[in-house]
Amino acid sequence: MIPSLLAVAQDAERPTQGAEDAERPMTFLDHVEELRAAVWRSATVALILVAAAWFFSGRLLDALILYLLRGEKALALSPTEAFSARIEVALWTGGVVALPYVMFELWRFVAPGLKKSERHFAIPWMVASAALLYLGIAFAIELLLPMIVRMLQSFATGQIESRMSLLSLLHFSVKMAAGCGLLFQLPLVLCLLAWFGIVSPKVLARQWRHAIFFIALAAAVVTPGDGPSMLVLSVPLVLLYFVSLVFAWAIWRSRWKSRREPGELG
Repeated sequence: MIPSLLAVAQDAERPTQGAEDAERPMTFLDHVEELRAAVWRSATVALILVAAAWFFSGRLLDALILYLLRGEKALALSPTEAFSARIEVALWTGGVVALPYVMFELWRFVAPGLKKSERHFAIPWMVASAALLYLGIAFAIELLLPMIVRMLQSFATGQIESRMSLLSLLHFSVKMAAGCGLLFQLPLVLCLLAWFGIVSPKVLARQWRHAIFFIALAAAVVTPGDGPSMLVLSVPLVLLYFVSLVFAWAIWRSRWKSRREPGELG
């Protein structure tokens, strides 16, 4: 009789012990193991997408060449250049497509350590970051790259035949697309500055001339530095700057409403 009562008592204690284990704070090794699992899942998904992109890399490469060179062919100057170009196309395509899942894994890892208000801010931030990255890449491929390639080819004289090697064209395209994708993150940077109370939207609005100067400077770094391409890239960035001030102002009002601006009287 007594052993059976002890068994019942032990069974009754098990759910409580399980709940206590669930509420137990994670140790450093637990965090390392969770990070390792997140990295492993992200790498697996990225490798699968890169392998899938390999089967479409030839078509993507042909489409890029036809779109930028208007029917001309790119030159493979070494026996391995075509293979290397297809590898790079697969890597970049798979990596860009896998980015939302990688950000999701990052969110799963850091979410338990965030406050409720921070979680509400982090989800829109990650979605907006991916959307702006894709928007910048699309802007570079659809508008900026064709214009720059045509303009650079126009400098050829009667004794110069404008031809491009495959890898040089691909690397130039990747540089432009990656640069535009990063520059299009400008609204998120301004919103983060407002979120953490580093710079107020009023200060950002007053310094709009400096902002335009640095935007033009960044456009000069990404593009070849000529006037037309700098202008084409600077215009949407300036528009994004002023639009993002509206969101930064809303964030500032919700978090730092009582904070005084520099030079304001209480």
